[in-house]
Order: sequence, then structure tokens, then C-alpha cells
Amino acid sequence: MLNLPFTKYPITGAQVACPLCNSEDTVPLASWDRRFKRLAHVKCGDCGLIRHDYMPSEDELSEYYRTTYRSDYQRVQDGPSERHIAKRHREAALRLKRLTPHLKDGARLVDFGCGSAELVEDAIGMGYDARGFEPGSDYATYARDKKGLPVENCGWQDYSVDAPVDVVTTFHVFEHLLDPVLAVERILGWLADDGLFFIEVPDMSNALHKGFGCLHMAHTLGFSRYNLELLGAVCGLEVVEVFQDYDIGIIFRRGTPRPIEEIKADAVRQMAPWTKDVVHKTFWSYTAGKLKRR
Repeated sequence: MLNLPFTKYPITGAQVACPLCNSEDTVPLASWDRRFKRLAHVKCGDCGLIRHDYMPSEDELSEYYRTTYRSDYQRVQDGPSERHIAKRHREAALRLKRLTPHLKDGARLVDFGCGSAELVEDAIGMGYDARGFEPGSDYATYARDKKGLPVENCGWQDYSVDAPVDVVTTFHVFEHLLDPVLAVERILGWLADDGLFFIEVPDMSNALHKGFGCLHMAHTLGFSRYNLELLGAVCGLEVVEVFQDYDIGIIFRRGTPRPIEEIKADAVRQMAPWTKDVVHKTFWSYTAGKLKRR
């Protein structure tokens, strides 16, 4: 029933202010998602952040992730496949290559939403004191019980550290949250004063070239280069390094960010081309192009 096209998801949701800048100014972006289900998205008029028009509650979102997410979004029913594990090791290698120039030997690392924990495993192999947490029980159980890795099965609200850590990493997690600012504030409570925060998310300024084919229930938020910088700035973080591939990654530290209004202006300008008409037309153009190539 969940994947039946042209129907709504079984979630009530509510219209909320932008969870990044608190603006109530919205621009309609799409009526549908990648499953052809009715899931309206809007763009914040003040910072360009994309979100569901009707955001689920914490309880609704938790239930979705507990019971449905892996099968609905990733088409898996239990633990990770060998293909998934190999891909995640390749990704971990690139991310650690980018991070290690900024770390001391034996640095303490926490991976926020670590999935099946390939980055934790590879960081330990490089001599770092790495650990992580994952709310999905199948992946957390695989990492902890099958791989013997220091992974807790919990969400970020329930995770804690016994001593300050040198870096918190999080890869393709924050687009799944409801309150990214509160999550970063939680992270700051784990970090040493000179600690680093390395975040990577899908870059919606690239992903929307698929039209609404990049939108779905699993991603409550959609970031671009500058509103990801804004997330750090509103939490008092400055940019250390930016990695702009198809996705967007930023290493942050405590410091003096660029002026908030300047970052907002850049974010709005970056996302200005994406309107509802453009997103819907782009979907059909992208889909037609894929069919022609078959």
C-alpha cells in the first residue's frame, strides 16, 4: 500500500516554519515524488531549503524508519548486501582521504547515523578511535554483532559520549531529519573545543536535474551548497573546506562564519532557477532522455 502511485503516504504531517531559518515564506516546488505519490514539496523563500510541505511528526518519522524505510527507499529487507558494503567502503576511503589532513594521529571520531559502519571500520583500521550510532536495528546489529564494531543502536537524541571527540562525521543523514539545527547543537556538545564537524548531503541544485524524481518520503529536507553553509553558520561554525562534487560536503569548526544574510542571499540565488513548473517539466524531460538511451 505504501508504494501505490497517486496516493498519499499514511502520514498526517503539519505545515511548519523553515527548520533552518524559521521563515514562513514558501515557494511551491513539486506536487509528486519519485514514486508518483502525492507528496508536496516547498522551497523556503528566505534560504532556499527544500522540505515537505507537510512535515511529519517525530513519532511518524520514527515509525517510518523503524518499519518501512529500508524496504521503501533502498529495497532491502534485512542487513546490507555485499554490493552495498563494497560501495560504502569506496565512499569511506574518499571521505577519510579528505578528512585525515585535518586530524591528529589517534583522533577520536563519531560517525552520526553510521549505517553498516564501513567508515567506522576503515577509520579504526587507520588507527583512529572511531565509533558510531545507527537508529536502524538491522544495520546496527550487523555492524555490532557481525563485524564487532563499537556501534550503538539509537538515534542522535539518545546518543552520548564519555569524553570530548575530535571529529563528528555524518554522511547522507541530515536530509532525513526534522530539526537540523538542534542536531548540530547536540553534536557541539560532543566535540572538543577545536573539534571538527564533517557533513555531506545530496546537493539539490544538482539533484533537481531529475525533476521531482529526486524527491521522496525519506528526505524531509533538501540542502544546497549555501544553505548547508547556513546550517553551520547559525550554530556558530565556520567553513574549513568545501567538497563540491555531485553531492556537497563541508568540514566545519567553531569560529566566525560569514554574515548570515550574505549566506542566505547566496542560497536564495543558487536555488532561484528551481520553480514548480521547472521541476515538473524537468522530470519529464529527464525521463524521456533515459527512455531514448535504452
